[in-house]
Amino acid sequence: MNDHFSESEQIEAMSASLSLSPDALPVSALMPIFVPASFFQRGNWPGPYESMQIPGLGLTWAFEQPAQTMLYLSNKVASHLNAQHRGWRADAEGNLRLRSKAGICSGVFRRGDDKDAPYYALVFMHSDGFGPSRLLLNRELEGLFPAGYQIGLPEMSCGLALSNDAAPDERAKIEDVIDGCYRGGSRPLVPGLHDPRLLQRARGDAERLHPTARASRSVTRRG
Repeated sequence: MNDHFSESEQIEAMSASLSLSPDALPVSALMPIFVPASFFQRGNWPGPYESMQIPGLGLTWAFEQPAQTMLYLSNKVASHLNAQHRGWRADAEGNLRLRSKAGICSGVFRRGDDKDAPYYALVFMHSDGFGPSRLLLNRELEGLFPAGYQIGLPEMSCGLALSNDAAPDERAKIEDVIDGCYRGGSRPLVPGLHDPRLLQRARGDAERLHPTARASRSVTRRG
């Protein structure tokens, strides 16, 4: 599959996405995606979202679209899904889980140069643009990290998971990677390493859906 598209192809795809009716957006194409919580501060985000327990981190949903673009879930489409398919949140995570069966991560950090050496960290920089979203798959990650793990979400296209039994130099290396991605990335999320149990709705925060928010739907490039 060709993962490289010209800017004009992506603009054309994004323009076409804006004219799609709710019926033309199948729940099978819906995925959860982490975004900066600052996206929601003005109160005009066009669709449902949640603030996570990790300060500065938000969660929303987006439909995969052609040419490596995505269309954020709008209030209008969310209302349609609620009427037709109330389990769409679980299905969105299920779509991500199914997509990840062939390989949950895009890269590994190993203890040594041997390709079969034990890993101590996993990287999530998938071409579909939903790499960090895979950190929501805690059941799979708990199986891959028997000693437990911590997570990093430095950039919208980059996530990391570090084993709790990592040596000090291994941890320092991953911390440097996270810091570099956060400071140098074009779409920074949050700095540092975090407990994966914090990837849930912030206490006292309800899922937000602004009935008065602008009706337009946001489109963006993936990856």
